[in-house]
Amino acid sequence: MASAAPSKTQRIRDPLHGLIVFKVNDDVDPVAWRLLNSREMQRLRRIRQLGFSDLIYPGATHSRLAHSIGVYHTARNLVRLIEDQVDKVDEHRRRVVLLAALLHDVGHGPFSHAFEGATAKAGMAKDHEDWSADIILGDTEVHAILDQADPKIAEDIARLLKEEEPKDIFATIVSSQFDADRLDYLQRDRLMTGVQFGHLDQDWLFDCLRVGKVTVGTDDPFDADCLYLSTKGRRVAEEYLEARHRLYVMVYMHKTTRGAEKILEHLLKLFSSDVREGRITPSNFPGSQLLKFFSTTEPPLKAYIGLDDSVIWAELGRMAEELNGEIAELADRLRSRRLFKCFDVAEKLGGKPPGNIRLRFKKALREAGGIPYLEDDYALSPYKAYDFDSPSALSKVLVKEHDSDAQPTGIETQSPVIRAITERESRSIGYTSQIRRSSLSLRKFGRRSHNEHREVSDRDRRATC
Repeated sequence: MASAAPSKTQRIRDPLHGLIVFKVNDDVDPVAWRLLNSREMQRLRRIRQLGFSDLIYPGATHSRLAHSIGVYHTARNLVRLIEDQVDKVDEHRRRVVLLAALLHDVGHGPFSHAFEGATAKAGMAKDHEDWSADIILGDTEVHAILDQADPKIAEDIARLLKEEEPKDIFATIVSSQFDADRLDYLQRDRLMTGVQFGHLDQDWLFDCLRVGKVTVGTDDPFDADCLYLSTKGRRVAEEYLEARHRLYVMVYMHKTTRGAEKILEHLLKLFSSDVREGRITPSNFPGSQLLKFFSTTEPPLKAYIGLDDSVIWAELGRMAEELNGEIAELADRLRSRRLFKCFDVAEKLGGKPPGNIRLRFKKALREAGGIPYLEDDYALSPYKAYDFDSPSALSKVLVKEHDSDAQPTGIETQSPVIRAITERESRSIGYTSQIRRSSLSLRKFGRRSHNEHREVSDRDRRATC
């Protein structure tokens, strides 16, 4: 049953934003408060924002619910800024954007992207945006609350959250390279991990924000309303994008975090395969939420909503005790933080060489006693410098070099710092349970000289991840 409308103003004390107030006489806040207390949003209390990052940063235990509240608060401030600088605002669009900001993460699964990767490999087509739309439009408390507020608003929110490119100034608040989501998580994740870089002067940033026009489009160019930063805001915009870059390099893509994610992803792939092929059944693994979920490639919404981080941890404990083989070993490794060791594939195998060097290396590991091996290929691109004729043009971070300029331009045209970080950086990390034994295979199949291999092996003996 959906929660009742609040009878008084409600307040939340947030570690990042301070006091966040939900006013009882506002046209959106009471709906937002009811949504916060729905079953589907309360589930986000049990899903950590940064997944396995607390393996390295013990303070990084904040939830997706806390982040969602912060995004709503930030979106509210951005909307108010727009209202102060334009003559008229579409009230329905304003409400859609604010509630979309609150609900933007409602469809995330346990351990977020690791779980999503595992479900994709198991043949499931839906990502968290699809699940968000299902929750917003389905038989849920969230949908009931939205329907009571406005029968049309649920469909508009779901449509906005699934759009790949922002189509107007309000959509940029929900999804762009300068949206409420990023403005919250960059500072929240910095605070909760305890890293000392990336401080953002958000008061100054907001004070430098302006509403203006920018010409976009391809065949039929038009002037679109946009948020941009005045001349004095360029430096803080650089700090914002640099902070995002450093957080990705040092926190989100940390080799230990990624290693744990790869283990979970591989474990869930093995588990789903065993479920589909009848090796794991309700008789030998009774009462399993994961078993119900992976029993079909199109699980029902109820089965998905029943999953969160606490469910996964409980099932990992059962897997370690009740199952056998690789699944049990991987589950025990995750529970006890006995993770695989890592090495840079590019350093050891010469990047992505032509031919079958990687395949021969994996074959050698198998023949050496079945040494487990996982690989993580990813690319970092902290800022995308879209052209103005791109459908994603409004996603750019826009700045006026001089306040007298007719229109703002992309920050990359003014900042050599940002131009430097627009280059795509690719990495490939290998994870194995026995790095010393695998280094022998690396010396055999890599491209280094004998002395270079000896140096690499010496480093491997000292390496930990």
